[in-house]
Amino acid sequence: MNQNYSKKCAPRRLMTVTALAAFLFAPASASLFAQAGAAASANSPAADSARSAARAADPLRGTPSTITSAGNEARTQQDAFERSHRLGLRFYNGGADATCEVALGRICYWNNNGDVPPPAERADARLEREALLEVLAKAQRENPKDDWVNGMRVRYAIEGGQAEVGLEAARACGGTDWWCAALQGLALHNLNRHVDASAAFGRALAAMPEAQRCAWDDLTLWLDPAMHANYKALGCSGRGAENARVFRLGQPLWMLPGNDLQNEWYSRFTMSRVHSLGRLPYDMQWGDDLLESQLRYGWPTAWSVQNGGAADPRPPQVVGHEPTPSYDFMAVPSGIGSPTQATAKDWEPTRKKARMRYSTRYAAGYGALPHQFARFLRGGDTTILAGGYRLMRDLEMGRAPYTAALTLDGFDGRAPLQVVRDSAPANSALLVPFSSTMLASVEVLAPVGKRAARVRNTVSPLPRETRLSDYLLLQRGDPSPTPTLERNATQAYGSTEIEGGTTIGIYWEMYRQASPSAPLQVSLRATRLGASFFQRLGSSIGLSKALTPVSIKYNDNGRPDGGAGRSLTLNFPSVPSGDYQLTLMVSGAGVTDSTTQVVRVNSGNK
Repeated sequence: MNQNYSKKCAPRRLMTVTALAAFLFAPASASLFAQAGAAASANSPAADSARSAARAADPLRGTPSTITSAGNEARTQQDAFERSHRLGLRFYNGGADATCEVALGRICYWNNNGDVPPPAERADARLEREALLEVLAKAQRENPKDDWVNGMRVRYAIEGGQAEVGLEAARACGGTDWWCAALQGLALHNLNRHVDASAAFGRALAAMPEAQRCAWDDLTLWLDPAMHANYKALGCSGRGAENARVFRLGQPLWMLPGNDLQNEWYSRFTMSRVHSLGRLPYDMQWGDDLLESQLRYGWPTAWSVQNGGAADPRPPQVVGHEPTPSYDFMAVPSGIGSPTQATAKDWEPTRKKARMRYSTRYAAGYGALPHQFARFLRGGDTTILAGGYRLMRDLEMGRAPYTAALTLDGFDGRAPLQVVRDSAPANSALLVPFSSTMLASVEVLAPVGKRAARVRNTVSPLPRETRLSDYLLLQRGDPSPTPTLERNATQAYGSTEIEGGTTIGIYWEMYRQASPSAPLQVSLRATRLGASFFQRLGSSIGLSKALTPVSIKYNDNGRPDGGAGRSLTLNFPSVPSGDYQLTLMVSGAGVTDSTTQVVRVNSGNK
């Protein structure tokens, strides 16, 4: 799947776009089609002169007095390479059912996560890029202060799959301070060195002009329009905390140090700045539409051409392919506004109308992680959270090893609570103590399969007067007389989704004493949710076990050591697929406590 690509290109027909004066095409030829009037203005001599003046005034381009002969050769070679590159682009046969998802000025973007991968690049294009990199390396050695050369060498090294060369080029940069730091951040991010990339971008932001820093810190393009007014009201100096919360909530995996999503944002700005300095395969002037496209969906890593068929008089159109599969990692506005009230539904990674998409370099796919949260009381105000997970076959995680993590963040300025387990099993539970309402994230990363899965949900500690804990499903019951949470967490079933006809275990804790002379009555009952009238009737007169497949009662005389942990084995019969409410009740001395969860049963029966 990591060879599939999203794409952006000119649409097949002229469209009227609200709030845009014209919807321009991006054909493979140098000409651009625009609404009548707009084209004349855009291509007038005055406009050409203005663009030339703007390019000449760009400090990253250099001036004739500072550009060496090798620098001039590099600029000539870069322009020639992109002309040749564009003319040799291969035809793309995907996108037959694509429609324009987002219209951005002259270009059209649509999500192509499940479409045909782009054609392989021509071998001669790879050789030409290698030759260009040699010219750029020579120019950088001759003048490390040439910002244009520094940026282009990093760009083409990354584009050519030479990540270490890209970092070498960034470190050799001796030009403008903020630019060199940003190039280092880009190269380090490309290598998945998240902490180092964050530090480099921090240096870049601190060194760049204030107006530019304000622009780079403006996350409006990634935010839901419902948030725009309040966000803009914060101003440049007041949005630091909001940005930190947005980046934190959007970070794909909390188990990884640093924040690769934040690095991706600044990398997109950096690469876009490089792209603005020279020719692109689109063969059109850099503009705000290209910038917005790349900030929201990433920069293209492959290129192709496409035409509209024999009846389409226009020349072939250039298609830029961004890496896929890509996901919208932004939380919904309510989740961003109240992180410690967020639920798993506040993230929709595959939403259709996405404000942004991001394809991580360390994982080529993300899934919703089957899970179970259970809480157990400890001394004082402390609760132990058990975060269980189960790697189902349809997640396609690939072979071990796996890295699993449970992280809790209160978004209150305090350090998150976290446990990370390397070489983790395919199903287990991780334990973290906490004492206040927090957002919990259970995550699993498969480095070999390059897959990841996660779930996030708000958790609150148990009240200190709690007498009965939640229960944790196990792969098997603990037969010992002294079961403990720590021992049973390693054999957690990992989710509340089970197979009919399965034998499972259950672990819970009781924070009240029982004895042979004063036993506690324990009952465990599973009741089908959404049962029909006739199923309920049959169950009530004992003709059907489908409605209440599990019903267990016994007296608990206490543990010899007075411990709180309990465990039993449960034979869940083969019953119709569906949701069942599994309720544990403990009664004694006129007091009844209960805890319940919904268990989904999958079986061949309906």
